[in-house]
Amino acid sequence: MESKSSGKKALKAGIWYTICNFLVKGLSFITTPIFTRIMTKAEIGTYANIGAWMGVLTILVTLDLYSSVNNARFDYRDDLDGFMSSILALGTIFTAAVYGVVCLFMPFFSNLLSISPEIMHILFISLMVTPAITILQTKYRLTMDYKRNVALSMSYAVFSVLCSLGVMFLFKDNKVFGRALGQYSMNFLIALVVYIIIFVKGKKVNPKYWKYALFISLPICLHLLAGNILSTSDRLMITKICGEEQNALYSIPSNCAMIVSILWSSMNNAWGPWAFERMDEEDYKTIDKMSKPYTVFFGVIVLGMLLLAPEVLYVMGGKPYLEAVYVIPPVMLGYVFQFVYSLYVNIEIFYKKQKYIALGTCIAAGINIGLNAIFIPIFGYIAAAYTTLVGYMALFLIHYVFACIIKKSHIYNKKFIFGFSAVMLVIGLLCNLLYMNNIVRYCLLGILAVVCIWFVIKNRKIIIEALKTRQFGKLAALLKMN
Repeated sequence: MESKSSGKKALKAGIWYTICNFLVKGLSFITTPIFTRIMTKAEIGTYANIGAWMGVLTILVTLDLYSSVNNARFDYRDDLDGFMSSILALGTIFTAAVYGVVCLFMPFFSNLLSISPEIMHILFISLMVTPAITILQTKYRLTMDYKRNVALSMSYAVFSVLCSLGVMFLFKDNKVFGRALGQYSMNFLIALVVYIIIFVKGKKVNPKYWKYALFISLPICLHLLAGNILSTSDRLMITKICGEEQNALYSIPSNCAMIVSILWSSMNNAWGPWAFERMDEEDYKTIDKMSKPYTVFFGVIVLGMLLLAPEVLYVMGGKPYLEAVYVIPPVMLGYVFQFVYSLYVNIEIFYKKQKYIALGTCIAAGINIGLNAIFIPIFGYIAAAYTTLVGYMALFLIHYVFACIIKKSHIYNKKFIFGFSAVMLVIGLLCNLLYMNNIVRYCLLGILAVVCIWFVIKNRKIIIEALKTRQFGKLAALLKMN
């Protein structure tokens, strides 16, 4: 009875986390049309550069210490709160040290990052306490306290956006500064409250926990840093080489493709645990069987988004950004290869081969930076979309090779995975031609919509039952019959 209750709670938590993930990450997607109509291209590009560097700095100066909480819940289960307050203190100390160095050489770092000194101060002050949010969210996920987790995530995201909009109007002559001040000051205030709560419960700073946390978090930090560079180096290098307006023309279409990334992340949150259970039972046939409809479903969603790209971009940015619609296909195809490589990454995670994950990400990030340095000066911002696609294609091939090395590549049908990837690549690139012929594009979109609606209506009972019980095999059999 207890196991059944726990399973229901886990399922309920998973559903709420998926909804919350869509809402929080989708908030950026939803508010983009507002900001693009208030700010100029140069301001949008400048702020995109700030956001990209903030992602890099968050990993660098906080050391990704929160990741050690997953292991500490077993090794220090009797003092988890003390562990959390200890690593939070370590993160603050290290951030303060880095901030001190930046302050001493502010002109150098300001020029290197293309961020004004005033905003640099705002970012680092925020980074002093914001890891508290992630640490507490990690604890909530481990204890399946989804109500508090969702409440914290939503309030943190919503208030930050509202505050950034409000303060931006107070600084009409410097909207970039106003938006940064509004967003990161609100982040700081909410995180400060959480920071105090963690220390009140933890009541200590124990240095013995620092070594434990660093041993776990530093390798993951390297992987996340390389992954962040892979996904953001294009924006950073476009700003440096081509300027802020070119970065805006790249960033807004990239944000349009974000909905596919959110979908992939949410689907993987459900697929991963299910696949781990099957791998634990060595039930590889079921994994292979289900991976095909799972992959096709994702491909259909991507195809629909590709066909709607001009309309989505018009809503997101308006006419000034329509010229950049050709950024969307390669960026979205990058997410397709991110999807297929994640299938093999899950294998590496299950068989405790995390070193391969970090190595693969570092290699792909290096390839991406090298290609950006060569092609962005020649072809401008559009080149970054294709270099990022090549980076994710390389990452897919690297992880496939790693799966072969650990002798588990047979879990997935090689011909199907490579065939699907090749077909999506061809269709995605052909969409560039469809953007010049709306009649053909709308006809294809209509056919796709009719087929999908017919399929869902016909099989709605089986689909609803399978989703409720997480019996992916039923969906596999259903799609195979059709």
